[in-house]
Amino acid sequence: MKLKLGIILISIILGTAMTDTGLAQPTGMPSSNSCWGEWQVSLNFGTQMSGIKDEDFVASNYAPLLNVSFGKWFSPILALQVGYKGWYFHQIIDDKKYRYGFYYAESVLNVPRLFSAYSGSSGWSLYLKGGAGYFYNYHYDRPNVCADLGIANNYRLGDHFQASLDISAIMGWDIYQGNEDILPGITVGINYLF
Repeated sequence: MKLKLGIILISIILGTAMTDTGLAQPTGMPSSNSCWGEWQVSLNFGTQMSGIKDEDFVASNYAPLLNVSFGKWFSPILALQVGYKGWYFHQIIDDKKYRYGFYYAESVLNVPRLFSAYSGSSGWSLYLKGGAGYFYNYHYDRPNVCADLGIANNYRLGDHFQASLDISAIMGWDIYQGNEDILPGITVGINYLF
């Protein structure tokens, strides 16, 4: 039942995005004469931790996070992007660096445009992101398929640049401890629109 409800919800959102009358980049961002909108490249740095339980919130559990993505807007509401997250994470059980690579594809929804004809003239934008990807933990020496969910808040710095604050998480089974695992992270960075 939950799967059917999820598929219906995704279909409605994608249907709304694809049938929107103005198939271009959201207002307030660079626009093109093409119905395919603009491209976007993002480079973000931040921190992540393994887990979200109370005992996970210790300084030795934090590690750097690099997030690089490349995508394209297909309507004022919907963009698709591919990217890389990685470097390494720590666990609370030891001081080792657990190197990994997460290569993902995700859809990006422009939240204000879902509910109104928001023009984006204030410079702020809010995006919901969700997708899946290939996770490789070099310590385990095996691949995994994981989900990636997040929210991004961007501020326009000019015609082609945005500052970005991104809160997201990689979620999957047996990423690092043999059951449901999560790698939440927060990054800041720059988006270049062309």
